[in-house]
Amino acid sequence: MEKTLVEDKPPGLRSRQKTQRRDAILTTAKRLFEQNGIENTTMAAIAADVGVSTPTVFNYFGTRDELLLAIILDGHVRAVESNRRIPMRSGKGLAADLTDLLTRFTKYSMEIFNKPVWRYADSAAIRQPKSEFVQRYAQIDEVLREEIENVLRDQPSETRRGGGFDTAALAAIIYNHWNAHYIAFIKDDDMSMEAHLGALSPQIRELLSLVFADEHPDA
Repeated sequence: MEKTLVEDKPPGLRSRQKTQRRDAILTTAKRLFEQNGIENTTMAAIAADVGVSTPTVFNYFGTRDELLLAIILDGHVRAVESNRRIPMRSGKGLAADLTDLLTRFTKYSMEIFNKPVWRYADSAAIRQPKSEFVQRYAQIDEVLREEIENVLRDQPSETRRGGGFDTAALAAIIYNHWNAHYIAFIKDDDMSMEAHLGALSPQIRELLSLVFADEHPDA
């Protein structure tokens, strides 16, 4: 029986190649999703652009929504890592620090995807409330609320009623308020980042002035 000499690739190289192929698929999918819209972008089109077979794309990501989620989660991880390199408190006051944080939330989101793709992602979450997509998508909300909590936890001021406050409850209120503004922002293609933040920031300052004695809405 003849021996076939096959030179196995080192596991490290094989792993790097898989990672590079995955990254190429994600990068191409992001570009095509934004250019053509998700519903007009097939897995076959992504495969052709990357230079791999369609089954290869399906092996990495079972559905188009899984591919979409992977891009969102990867972008979210990078955004959180970037955010955590920034000091939580700047010395400018709680309202300024929280406004800066919420501004970064919106800007990071726009770096991950444009408004039409985010609208599709949100509608997918509504259409499939019990899917794994929704469960993993919801984890982003939890992490962002924790980022707000981290800022609030470092707040030394007493509340207007005296004593401490429930950081988790206040973080949820602030996050939900930002999210309502963010949804309005992604629904309106003509709304600028400046208009979005111009509406959000005064309301956050007003909210905090109702909670903390040393926070003033016009500060």
